[in-house]
Amino acid sequence: MRDKGGNVDKDNGAVFISKLRENRPMKNKEVILLRLSALILTAYALAFLVYPELLGRLVGFSHHSPNTLVEVTAFYGGLELGLAAFLFWSSNDETRVFSGLKTLFFVFFTAGVARAVGIARFGFEDPSQPIVTFLEIVWGLGANWMAPRFVARLNGSER
Repeated sequence: MRDKGGNVDKDNGAVFISKLRENRPMKNKEVILLRLSALILTAYALAFLVYPELLGRLVGFSHHSPNTLVEVTAFYGGLELGLAAFLFWSSNDETRVFSGLKTLFFVFFTAGVARAVGIARFGFEDPSQPIVTFLEIVWGLGANWMAPRFVARLNGSER
């Protein structure tokens, strides 16, 4: 909600962006992270939308039903494309950057932890799974670390 001074106050999230700077180009590490994440997710999403069998080739499974391809298309194609669109949208307005960064944290950190649980339960065949686990967790934690610092910098109270 904006007050008469253009300030944004969001209840329940304790996000207060009080010093919005109009017409300022947003070229900072947080925006770069959001846009890079959106680009990576878009590339994967498009690949799975066009060629859902690719997932099976990448991780070593074969599908036995059209339902498998539908699920890959929906979740690895559609869901990733939707997430990419949200991250890009978030990167285009400084009042949404915090939400985009927290989304990156929740999505990637959770995926990394779930992948780590999967590795513990089922093992892995090559180093790609532990590497991706590490990247997902670090990517998420990095976004989470950046989020409050972005708000503090925007408010003029560097952290």
